[in-house]
Formats: sequence, C-alpha cells, structure tokens
Amino acid sequence: MLFRRRKDGAGSDPADERATSIADGEDHEAHAPAAGGDDDEPPIPADRAVDFIAEMLRLLGEHAFDVGPKTAEEIEATFEAWARHLLLGIAPPGRETEDAGAGERSDGSKPGRAGDAKGARAPERGSKRDLPGLRRALRAHRDAECDYVTSSLGAFRAATWAFVSGLRRSLTAEQSADRRIGHRMRRLEGAVRGGDPNRIKDEAQETVGLLTEFLAERGARHQAQIREMAARLEGLRDELDSVRRQASTDGLTRLYNRASFDEQIEREIDLATLFGKRGCLIMVDIDHFKWVNDTHGHPCGDAVLRAVAETLSRCFMRRDDFVARYGGEEFAIVLRDIGLPTATDLAERGMMAIRNLEVHHEGLEAPLRITASMGLARLRPGETAAAWVERADRALYRAKEAGRDRIEVDPVDLDEA
Repeated sequence: MLFRRRKDGAGSDPADERATSIADGEDHEAHAPAAGGDDDEPPIPADRAVDFIAEMLRLLGEHAFDVGPKTAEEIEATFEAWARHLLLGIAPPGRETEDAGAGERSDGSKPGRAGDAKGARAPERGSKRDLPGLRRALRAHRDAECDYVTSSLGAFRAATWAFVSGLRRSLTAEQSADRRIGHRMRRLEGAVRGGDPNRIKDEAQETVGLLTEFLAERGARHQAQIREMAARLEGLRDELDSVRRQASTDGLTRLYNRASFDEQIEREIDLATLFGKRGCLIMVDIDHFKWVNDTHGHPCGDAVLRAVAETLSRCFMRRDDFVARYGGEEFAIVLRDIGLPTATDLAERGMMAIRNLEVHHEGLEAPLRITASMGLARLRPGETAAAWVERADRALYRAKEAGRDRIEVDPVDLDEA
C-alpha cells in the first residue's frame, strides 16, 4: 500500500492529555474566560493557545502516513515530542541529548512522563518555547509530504504510459504479421481454384511454414515484451523512494514547457493508435517579436509573452486541450479527438483574441498591439511525433511568408478534408 495510515484510535486523546497537563500544575484560572460582557471580553490567554497548538500537533500525528524513509509511527512521535515541549517545557526534538542533564532534579531523580501526574510538571510562567523551530519543522514536514505524494503519483503515471506504449508496439507488430499471413492465404486460395495439385502442395507447405515461423516469432516477442515490462516495473519500484518531481511548467508564462509538450504529443499518438481518435496540432508564433525586444526591451517582451500565454489559455479551455510554450516566442497547442473544421474555428478564435490584446508595460506611451501567425496539421495514421510537428511548423512558416497574422493548414490535410 503506497500510503500506510495509522490504525483508527491510535494515540492518546488530546483532551485527556490537556487535562493531565492542567492537573500537573498549570494554572486553572489561565484557562477560564474573564467575567464581563462581550464588549470587554479579554483576549484568549497564551496558555490556552499553547494547549490548542499541542492538540493540533497530536491530531497531525494520529493521522500521519509513511513519507519516504520516515514511518507514520516516527512522525507521530516527533509531533508528540513537540507537543510535550510546548506543554511541559522539555527539550524539543533533536535537542534531547543537549538538555538531558538539565532535566535531572536536584535530588538525582528525573521527571516523570507526561502521562504521570506526579512526575510531570508544567513549564514555569514565561519559560521560553522554541516556536521558530516548531514552524520550521512543520514547514519541512509539509514539503516532504508534497514531494513524496507528487513523486509517487508521477511514477504511477509514467508506468501507465509505459504500458500503453508497449501495447501500441505489440499491436503494430501483430498487424504486420497478419498482412504477411493474409497474402500467403490468398495465394493458397488461388492455387486451390486453379486445381493444380503440385501448386496446391507447394503453397500449402509455404503457408504452414509461415504460420509456424509466425507463431514462434510471436511467442519470442511476447516473452521479450514480458521481460521488458517486468524490468520497467522493477526499476519503477526501486525508484519510487528516490524519484523527485520535475518541473513541468515554463517559469515565465506558467504554461507547460517543451519537455511536457514532447511527452504529451507522444501520448496523443499512442491514444490515436489504440482508439483511432486523431487530434490536431497548432503552432503559434508572435509576429515581429524581435522588434518588440529591440525597441522596447526584454522586460516588455516578457510581458507580451505572458499576455499571449494567458490569452491562449482562455481560448483553449477544453479538458483535453494542451497549451505549451514551445520555445522563444513560439507556442504549441494539442487538440485531442477533433476534426479539421472545428480546429480551424478554434484557431481563428485564438487569433482574433490576440489581435484584440492590449499589452500594458511601464514606459509605453500607449498599449502595445500585436498579432500572431498559426500553422495547423491533423495527425495522420501511423505518423510519428517528429513528422507531425514538422508539418505544422511548415504550415506556420507559410503563414509567415504570406504576410503574417493568418492561419495556414497543411495541404495534405486540406486534400483529405
């Protein structure tokens, strides 16, 4: 189980612990609200706030789960140590050895546990609590939780796509073998219609030999695929504890970056191969962007990039739409399971939104108006990711050469449409 939760009911009751700490020497009056009306009600005493924080720490410990090398029990013990530090004044986690001597009483005995009403003692009024250390510990624990959960989900997603890719390759190989067998079977049928016994015998032998070879190849291929998948899963298991989240977004525009785009387009091809649903790719380039940088400076160019990114995100809002910064002033949009006419309409809407865009930046006397050129290509059966991107890029350059601020569709897709 990926996240091992502690058993229900584990740990002590925060209310009972608080009661014990109060019984062990805390001032009861510090926990009681002052008399009077609502208008003159005093603020909550500091000790009650400390009690509340301690209860929250113990609640976090009760619901902890394994985070990397740390078990749920270790995390609960850490939170319990912080709670006792706040309530009893003992050393915080990590400094127990430093304060070991300080906890010894004058008669040589040691203080009892928090649950021991006779041995426990409340911190003296005004004693120093390490609140900055507690804040750092909570932040570090939360960061570790986020990294562990994100890394685990990323590893699971990678394993899923590895399985889809392997299945696609297997289906492609099977289709190739089926064509060879189909060709041989048609030759055997022709021989039977001709009635020549020698030809029938030869074609039958050839067919049997091909089937035997195909079955042997398929068995070997399946064994190799099983070994490959087992190796991938084994490697994935070894990496679950060490994998770290990799940045998937562009820092300037907050869109997906080039690496995420390369992964996404491969997945689109995998899904199209398995389910026969083809998508469209739109390449977008900001017109005269070099002039913007040279004339108004790179900070203004960054503002233009952010404005275009936000506009494209608003225009392509379907759940499966994928908008990325391809590089420089160029963007890429992947539209899943869509026909060419609909994709062209969406591209027109995005281009119109960019035309109406006004970019405001410090130092500009008037808002900056920009345009963009677009190239569109629909995925073809059996096409690779590189070929798909190249066709959309060629269409984009045709739009540039034709005067910019326009959309060009790949001629192959126009002929098909």
